Amino acid sequence: MTARPDPVIAGVGQVANHDDDRIVHPLDLIEEAVDAALDDAGTTRDEVDGVLAAPMSVWASRPTSELLAERLGVRPGLRDDSSYSGAGAQQLLADACRAVAAGEAKVVVIAGGIADASVRRARHRGMEPPALPTARWSQGSEGGRVDAERRRDWPEHLRYLPEVAAGAGLPSAYFALVESALHAGTDPAEHRRRLGELLAPFTAVASRRPELAWFPKERTPEEIATPSTSNRMIAQPYTKLMCSFPTVDLAAAIVVTAGGAGSGAAVRPLSITTGSEPGPPSTRPSISRSLALEHAIEEALSLAAVDVGTIDRFDLYSCFPAAVQLATRAFGLGDDDPRPKTVTGGLPYFGGPGASYTLHALTCMVEEARAEPGSIGAVVGVGGMVTDFSVGLFTTDDAPFRSLDIGEVDGGPVPRPDGEGLAVVDAMTVLHQRDTGPVAAPVIARFDDGARIGARPSDPALVEELAGANLVGAEVQIEQRDGRAFYTPVT
Repeated sequence: MTARPDPVIAGVGQVANHDDDRIVHPLDLIEEAVDAALDDAGTTRDEVDGVLAAPMSVWASRPTSELLAERLGVRPGLRDDSSYSGAGAQQLLADACRAVAAGEAKVVVIAGGIADASVRRARHRGMEPPALPTARWSQGSEGGRVDAERRRDWPEHLRYLPEVAAGAGLPSAYFALVESALHAGTDPAEHRRRLGELLAPFTAVASRRPELAWFPKERTPEEIATPSTSNRMIAQPYTKLMCSFPTVDLAAAIVVTAGGAGSGAAVRPLSITTGSEPGPPSTRPSISRSLALEHAIEEALSLAAVDVGTIDRFDLYSCFPAAVQLATRAFGLGDDDPRPKTVTGGLPYFGGPGASYTLHALTCMVEEARAEPGSIGAVVGVGGMVTDFSVGLFTTDDAPFRSLDIGEVDGGPVPRPDGEGLAVVDAMTVLHQRDTGPVAAPVIARFDDGARIGARPSDPALVEELAGANLVGAEVQIEQRDGRAFYTPVT
């Protein structure tokens, strides 16, 4: 019987464009990263028979994998794009490893990148941008209409989303709602202080990668946590320095082959697991937990036959602090656990390049594994409305590769969009705009029977009053007006 090929990560590469005078298309950066990864693997474009990619934009009209394969001039073979999700890159890596193990491909490139900094530079110069922006929240566009059209095709149980009904439709708001549930009962100022302490070590890691990181500056917890003119509030309790920064020019690439390595030692994926929630946080039994992530971590450890205590370093998806905390809690890590939580510096400081950030995490994890043979690294990806999750474990030691998609976990309470009466707040945030300050105070509230509803303040004046407060656990009175739910705190 012929042994199955052993898939390894043989090469990695990543690039950044920090030149304010250089305007590039994202494919230009991705091509550079691929060439660097192929060189690292000791192989050439002629040997590539698989191209997988993270999409360059939510509005991409053609798969990035097809565009990249044409740019590289590689022969026909495996092609696929991930979903537009921070969990997608590791799903692609699992697909590449399975294809290599099955003998369906010999050299697979996984790549992705964006050039939203170039889009902004072009607009400031009055020029046509070289490509579409990554997403409507990256710097503003007509994306709202596209998103509305997409929602019409969703399953019926997702047509009403309490988060959207409450006015919390952007990623920062989703994660801020989860954040409020993670720290229910905590004084908001103390809450921000804890987040500053959580993220300060991320800035230290970013400062050690000045050639790549968008903000390679070490910051104190106080700098991160304290609102100011240069660090404005975004979605309570998040300041700007706590949020992913998407206006970057970054790209990364990975080369997967069957055994061997190029200029560096081969790094082996021990296990990759993926899983998803049935909907946004309001649809789960507990807004402060992700059962999908917890199960994905449990299965990844089991498949790799390792214990959490044997992991030497992590890269926990860090678009917003809630993502980091969901992962630390799912891994069972204490606040005083000294192991690194990022190898890049994280999305607020290294940069948040759309759906391809996790490729940078994987690239940096490979570099760390090579520098410390035998060590084990863990990478967590998060995407969607805090709905998509991926977990990968990596080492240089010989070990078989295993993967599993746990699918969609069971949901929680069914929303009740027309509910009225007393309800208890399960999550809240206060949204801020750059020039006007607090503009919205959405809540997710739960009725006695467990059904949830998204609601807005009954009086606009409440928005200002609730800035700096956390209503989680408090009672509110829900009323309906013109098809929308509004709340009044019960004093």
